Amino acid sequence: MVTRYRLRSALLNLSLWLFAAAVVAYFGYHAVHGQRGLTAQRNFEIEIATLKSDLARLEAQRHTLETKVAQLRPESVDRDILDEEARTQLGWLNPNDRVIIPAKH
Repeated sequence: MVTRYRLRSALLNLSLWLFAAAVVAYFGYHAVHGQRGLTAQRNFEIEIATLKSDLARLEAQRHTLETKVAQLRPESVDRDILDEEARTQLGWLNPNDRVIIPAKH
């Protein structure tokens, strides 16, 4: 009887420790590999860095386009730029332009 009591007490004690270890292991695993764990945080930081570089590139492109649009506004039209854009976009030539076609050898 005493032996069974000691065995039951030891098994209960061991099972409680194993349960506590399993709970700690579960939460520890998810703290590292979970949806908001350390691995996900590193991936988010890499994605943030990539998006910041894309943002800087797009802001530079936007600044270039805004400058180009500002030069084409009616109050500050630069006739040379307007003429150059029209010729580029429409493929037109000025009647005073001379076209030189290179000879094929």
